[in-house]
Amino acid sequence: MGGKKCIAAALASRLQSGRANGVSSQSSSGDARVLALIPAYNEEAHIADVVTRTRAYLPVLVVDDGSKDHSAERAEAAGADVLRQVPNQGKGAALHAGFRWALEHGYAAVIMLDADGQHDPDEIPRFLEAYAARGADLIIGEREFRRMPFPRNLSNTLGRWMFSWALGQTVRDNQSGYRLVSRRLMEAMLASVEQGFEFEVEMILIAVQRGYTLDAVPISTIYGDEVSHIRPGPHIANFFRVVRHTRRSMQAARRKQRPAGAPALVRWLPLLALPLIGIVVAGVILTRSGGDDPNPTAPAGASFPTPAPVTFIPPTPLPTVEPQPDALHDQPVPDFTLTLLDGEALRLRDLEGQVVFLNFWATWCEPCKEEMPALQAMQDEHGGEVRVVTITDPQSGQTEEDIRAFLDTYDLSLDVALSSDLELYQTFGVLQIPTTFVIDRSGTVRYRHLGALHPEDLDAFLDELL
Repeated sequence: MGGKKCIAAALASRLQSGRANGVSSQSSSGDARVLALIPAYNEEAHIADVVTRTRAYLPVLVVDDGSKDHSAERAEAAGADVLRQVPNQGKGAALHAGFRWALEHGYAAVIMLDADGQHDPDEIPRFLEAYAARGADLIIGEREFRRMPFPRNLSNTLGRWMFSWALGQTVRDNQSGYRLVSRRLMEAMLASVEQGFEFEVEMILIAVQRGYTLDAVPISTIYGDEVSHIRPGPHIANFFRVVRHTRRSMQAARRKQRPAGAPALVRWLPLLALPLIGIVVAGVILTRSGGDDPNPTAPAGASFPTPAPVTFIPPTPLPTVEPQPDALHDQPVPDFTLTLLDGEALRLRDLEGQVVFLNFWATWCEPCKEEMPALQAMQDEHGGEVRVVTITDPQSGQTEEDIRAFLDTYDLSLDVALSSDLELYQTFGVLQIPTTFVIDRSGTVRYRHLGALHPEDLDAFLDELL
């Protein structure tokens, strides 16, 4: 195992080194920062061990979904960053919050795994190796259904058949929660309204509809003393709803490919069987699980201590823009005129003769706080040869007063432009904060840097452009 961890650590280090040379124009699987994302609900018995083992490979974010125990405290003590959602909102909502946090902190992908110990952290290298080799947008950990206890093996087998039929292609394990998700798929999933486990099923549909790449790796099938938080009745109803939506969506996309004159009964016969299958599965699961009560042995009227309320402030959404190819590379800087904080107008194409760092940032952005002192020091050192122009949206989770206070706190004298112009963000393709464009003396966009800039990054750019 020691050799396996050394190899995995080297691979993770290579994947985490997105800023190694500081001159990359775009993130890819070869220079990605990867985060482990663990949603948790009442998992104090397992969470510390899962976090500790996972941190041997990746940084860890735990989203505590309104737990009534000490899951959050134990996750923090084990070294994880923790987001708290109060009250409990469901696994889909927890993943949604985790995706937004990962995007805002510059990660190119996340590996999702459960907090109850069913997913072996020592199998993380399988996902990293597949991602480095093929760069898929969704890599699913596939379990062996024959190793599952009854009735899980039955429900998963039937669920696989129904969803694959609705999707029009085989997905061998659509309900596995152990998976790697790329940045652009995370961005697409922010529009999802699913709150529960169906979020993970819908993720596959969205990936297929958008033409994203799917991949799979084998994982262990582990069941122990963990308590399932799935309520069989609502879960089955929601799963059928997702299957129906998937079928309709994929049919609409493939309607022109349907053979002419195919009998309607033949086309709809599998769908007519779904209610019967659902009744059978629901009856078996409810019989085996004893109903929807997650704690059937609790005495009537029992009360449980409730932790002190915790305020969860969701991450601020980024400007809503569609991903676009990096069309600005080696092109003249777009001709925008910005309004600076002091009211001065600044036209980007009037900055020829200087190396310009055009930085999109926000006061709530932690990586922005890390890079601002380095940007200020660089401009102070190089005087008129280098100019830093920063752009921030005063309507995106901050006010002009917040921006001025931020500048005072960090003693910054950089140019700050205020803009809520969607066209500006769309033209530059800003999908995460911070994003920096490096423009040479001729006014040509040479590089786009995603995530925080560090002194070694700035030195690499200046060595080439000055």
